[in-house]
Amino acid sequence: MFQDAHNDARRSMAKGLEPNKCGMLSEGKNVYELRWDCEMEAKAQTWADGCPSGFQSSDPTYGQNIMTFTGTFADPVATAASAVNSWWAQVRSGGLTDPDNKYTSSSIFAFSNMANGKATAIGCAYAICGSTLSVNCLYNKIGYMTNAIIYEKGTACAANSDCTTYADSECRNGLCYQPPVAPVVETFNMCPGVTDQSDQARQKFLDTHNKLRSSLAKGLEADGIAAGAFAPQAKQMIKQKYSCAIEANARTWAQGCLYQHSTNAQRPGWGENLYKISINNMPKIQTAEDSSLAWWSELKDFGVGSDNILTDAVWARGVGHYTQMAWESTTEIGCFVQNCPTFTYSVCQYGPAGNYMNQLIYTKGAPCTADADCPGTQTCSVAEALCVIP
Repeated sequence: MFQDAHNDARRSMAKGLEPNKCGMLSEGKNVYELRWDCEMEAKAQTWADGCPSGFQSSDPTYGQNIMTFTGTFADPVATAASAVNSWWAQVRSGGLTDPDNKYTSSSIFAFSNMANGKATAIGCAYAICGSTLSVNCLYNKIGYMTNAIIYEKGTACAANSDCTTYADSECRNGLCYQPPVAPVVETFNMCPGVTDQSDQARQKFLDTHNKLRSSLAKGLEADGIAAGAFAPQAKQMIKQKYSCAIEANARTWAQGCLYQHSTNAQRPGWGENLYKISINNMPKIQTAEDSSLAWWSELKDFGVGSDNILTDAVWARGVGHYTQMAWESTTEIGCFVQNCPTFTYSVCQYGPAGNYMNQLIYTKGAPCTADADCPGTQTCSVAEALCVIP
């Protein structure tokens, strides 16, 4: 019941058939079918069996929807089903109003979990404690992250190639499906002797940065300066490398759990981006991706413009995290995710630093197609449109 109700609603949403508070919800691309997860069900059942009163998170790394009923329950399954309907109905009363489908209002808290396009697994349970019935659903992605996109606008999938969020995805009647994948086995080899952040988290930071820089170089990144605008192509965008020395410095700052920039003296010659989410113990690999995407989203949210120069006016638009990520001459990054008492903290530092006023963010022009298009001894990764330092 739980799984089918969620997937039926998600499929209808992806096809543009679900009502919003005003009008209809937008169609959705890369909206994934939810598979049932028995481990998540067990956690949900343990929570429900504890006869909770009020919102008590069973696991802060999951999205969670709860509802309690009082009375007698001749048909508890039907009562539990009504909880799912109530969660989804939030969008008809609160409304999804952000033009990019971002989560901006707690009035759609439960809906955001149900509709989160990147979620791929669910586990639900209910329990009766005297005159109270408690319903709990857990989701492997959190929907209620402020300013995060709940689901992508676009056309529901018609072919496997339309499903691009996860590798080897399939299209099933408008919803994408990710086959079960083996749990990630984390390793600790990239920075010898350092075991408080895995290679997979490091690689997620690096891959996300380079994927976005590649898309920018190709002219595929929307610029919020005007409707339909795109940032200019990049002529010689560098493919960044990972630095354990920079990571060590970022770690030192992150472990202080102070959400403000370090001084220039504390990171000589390096730039810095900061991110936090008010949920502690978030998975580091996920936070690596979430923080990188949040920084980059400033381009679409606030805009830079075709001049591509970091003027005072551009800086005032609030795009400094994006510009540091996109800074052409920054060749290395090092990052660290710290679980602080009340939040999860992500710090990336960049060498050499970017964000110099009145300078080009990157050189405009058609991206490289041959080694000769890149400076010095750099080679061209044609598929990525990036210049690679030996």
